[in-house]
Amino acid sequence: MLLGGVAGVWLGGRPSLWRAVEPTADFVRSVPPILVYPLLLMGFGYHEGSRLAAVAFGAIGVVLLPVASALARVPPARVDVVRLSGLRGWAAFRVLHLPEALPALLMGARLALTTALVITVVTEMLVGSRYGLGVRALAALQEYRPERLWLVVLLSGGLNAVLSGALVALERRLVRWQPG
Repeated sequence: MLLGGVAGVWLGGRPSLWRAVEPTADFVRSVPPILVYPLLLMGFGYHEGSRLAAVAFGAIGVVLLPVASALARVPPARVDVVRLSGLRGWAAFRVLHLPEALPALLMGARLALTTALVITVVTEMLVGSRYGLGVRALAALQEYRPERLWLVVLLSGGLNAVLSGALVALERRLVRWQPG
């Protein structure tokens, strides 16, 4: 999520570059990470690094696109006001770009969190992991234990709800200027 946020800020701060790169970024984001996972296994081997790379691949685009789009849509008049006021570097970022990017960054983080959980569970089911919710779900399926499968479903939903709730609380605290 951090890589997606940084890349989104960098690209969104350069609207003409973002317009040129956006179709490619959207295409790459549209590729299902589960389909990229076998390529990552071939490249990195059968260990956690491949799983983490698949999660990162899935989460980066979900954060990058809304952040870059939000920054690329900053009204030119606001950019001019910041320039005319003499703000540069971190001060300009704090006054102009951070308020524009933060709501999109936090929403992207919530979506990336859900995406990361799905990718993690599915990759655990695909390649011999010893631990995780995906392993538990697959074992419950193989043993025909629907109550255990439901437990995994409830655990994953609960985990995602708690983490998403924490991000919503953070968003309410950090983005007070937005209605709702």
